[in-house]
Amino acid sequence: MFDLKFAATIFFSAKVAKRSAIVAVIVGTILAFINHGDVIIAGNLTIQCWVKMIATCLVPYTVSSVTAVLTAIEQQKLAMADAFVDAD
Repeated sequence: MFDLKFAATIFFSAKVAKRSAIVAVIVGTILAFINHGDVIIAGNLTIQCWVKMIATCLVPYTVSSVTAVLTAIEQQKLAMADAFVDAD
């Protein structure tokens, strides 16, 4: 059973937010240069480019945060299974 409150607690925790922000800055910067490198180097950044680059950084942030949630849920399931086995 999926516990949305547990998932939200993990997703919005300070530890996950910090780690996800670091991942977003590193991966987002790489992706921004891949997608907009010519515009960045030429110095012709528009508001539209900035918005796209910020949106590009949100993708690795979200992937990292969701991965943390899925890992925590899996660990919770394993812990409950171990507790059930130990109870026998």
